[in-house]
Amino acid sequence: MEELLIELKNTYGKEAEFRDGQQEAIQGVLDGKRLLVVQKTGWGKSLVYFLATKVLRKRGKGITLIISPLLALMNNQIESANKLGLNVETINSENAEDWDSITEQLSKGNIDALIISPERLSNPEFKKLLMDRLAAQISLFVVDEAHCISDWGHDFRPDYRRIVDIINRLPSNIPVLATTATANDRVVNDIKKQLGDKLLISRGSLMRESLSLQVIELHSKEARMAWILQNINKIPGTGIIYCLTVNDCKLLNKWLNENGISSESYFAGLDAEKKNEVVNSFMNNSIKVLVATVAFGMGFDKPDIGFVIHFQRPGNIVAYYQQIGRAGRGIDKAYAILLCGGEDDDINNYFIDSAFPTEELMETIVNTVMQHPGIRITQLEKYINMKPSKIKSCVKYLLVNGDIYVEDKQYYKTTRIWKPDLEKSREITNIRKKELLEIEEFSKQVNCYMEYIANILDDTDAKACGSCENCVGHPLIKVEVPEILVLKAQQFIREDFNIIEARKQWPSGERIDGGNRISAELICETGRVLSNYGDAGWGKLVSAGKYKDNFFDDKLVEASGLLLENFIRDNNIKWVTSVPSIRRPELVKSFAERLASRLGLKYYDAIEKVNNNRCQKELNTSYLQYENAYNSFEVSHVYDENVLLVDDMVDSRWTFTVCGYKLRKNGSGRVFPFALANSAGRNGDE
Repeated sequence: MEELLIELKNTYGKEAEFRDGQQEAIQGVLDGKRLLVVQKTGWGKSLVYFLATKVLRKRGKGITLIISPLLALMNNQIESANKLGLNVETINSENAEDWDSITEQLSKGNIDALIISPERLSNPEFKKLLMDRLAAQISLFVVDEAHCISDWGHDFRPDYRRIVDIINRLPSNIPVLATTATANDRVVNDIKKQLGDKLLISRGSLMRESLSLQVIELHSKEARMAWILQNINKIPGTGIIYCLTVNDCKLLNKWLNENGISSESYFAGLDAEKKNEVVNSFMNNSIKVLVATVAFGMGFDKPDIGFVIHFQRPGNIVAYYQQIGRAGRGIDKAYAILLCGGEDDDINNYFIDSAFPTEELMETIVNTVMQHPGIRITQLEKYINMKPSKIKSCVKYLLVNGDIYVEDKQYYKTTRIWKPDLEKSREITNIRKKELLEIEEFSKQVNCYMEYIANILDDTDAKACGSCENCVGHPLIKVEVPEILVLKAQQFIREDFNIIEARKQWPSGERIDGGNRISAELICETGRVLSNYGDAGWGKLVSAGKYKDNFFDDKLVEASGLLLENFIRDNNIKWVTSVPSIRRPELVKSFAERLASRLGLKYYDAIEKVNNNRCQKELNTSYLQYENAYNSFEVSHVYDENVLLVDDMVDSRWTFTVCGYKLRKNGSGRVFPFALANSAGRNGDE
């Protein structure tokens, strides 16, 4: 073991010492063992496999193959490896132009470690490269974030199942190292079951001494916004605020910036260039706070994060522990503040219902593939009323499980007999519900918060932390929020509005007027939305008007009039029409007529609902929403001047797209959509 200590000190200085368990884990790998390391974030799991790699390479051994789930994590790992003088490369979706040169360097033995995502293993060309050319060169196989292997885990990824097949085909003398910071006994046992009984377990304490935890119940969104504004600059350092939805991410980021606090938002929909710009600002301490969904997670190793605030309660303790673990890695004290709100459970229950593919949904896909051999994944959306993300998740699971196969992007049923495991599907859902109850219970704790977390994670070293609000006996940060700040936040929400971006093409494979793209002169203009559905201010009034009163309050007419006055003038809009409804014929029409009067414009019924089809909110794929809208509306007589097209809700934008297209086709001027509320992105998204 002296060899390992020398390597450590040569790299990190004479004062460097191994943390508890690191040296033993490295030695286990060098002895050819299969090992699962469960250690808290910041413990140094990557040091184990990179130092082992350095020793193995010095002994003339082959490469280390590392399976890592995120590109950001790969980049961070490469930086860590460079400190040890290792030449590490990655093959991923964003560097296809480098694949040939990397493959050549691999064949020459010039690369010490190769990092790939589990999704690479589904690529037939890469799988052939791996099994034909790399298998004989592998001297260490590493699975990072190994909890993703287990479908009992909070972050199950079907592609991780492919790893198990490859590991089982490796020579028995090749060491395997699996690492995670978030695995309870159930997940550990499942990983052991899949990787073999010879798997050794190395577990350390999950207690985070540098973290001070506090829980604050603030039911309304505006109260939480006010609390953050009042306290954010009192907390030292930079930090992260986690939101469950993209809408809240955008709203909170805008609120902070408009009140003089430097902030950026991060979520899955950002383009790669903007993501890099935001991450660099955060890593360089150019901003005070990053407002993010769970899309900002693994792979961002910033040791001086001073706080993590949750705008809503996460869905389980494991996710919460993982997220707060980003703070306080290299500093003595950091804060983890959980703000609990009224919408938390609704969002988290949506997550539970939509996360793991149910057996019923997978059976629907299996039957559809059997009925339509060679079907493409975009075509499945025409036949199955399921969100595209869920279709892809089900397809991936079925591929990994061997129930279907793909050739040239076309899907076929295998000869394997489909046997749905309904019991397991129900059991996983029940576990998720139980986990939600656990974090609800956490927020009501009167004893140590960290000890509660450690017990849930089956940490045998669980003990009172001595630094959370329950241990010290008083709030770490003041809970009370001045009413004037709450009113300011409420007014901000009321004055905030969203843009309706125009759709510019029909669904994939659909051709109208000879093409898939909508002709430029038939596309809707950029529109406006008064509120986010259900939010404080106008959003709640819209909800009450639609589902309780069957009438939209005159306050909404006045608020919409104020929002649209300049918009109407600037775009020379001369008349108003509305999207009709058979179920509630007067609801939107009455509002649109009053709005037209408020704006001094004429109102005209130009659109007719010809089919009493399903509500758009009941349909989950873009194609079905488009088809439903296209077959529902017809346009007859119109004015040739610019028009404001009014509806109560906007989500998929297909109703506006279709009605706007048909208005323009029939000779109207430019069409400007307006909706009272945006209902898109209000459930759990990234």
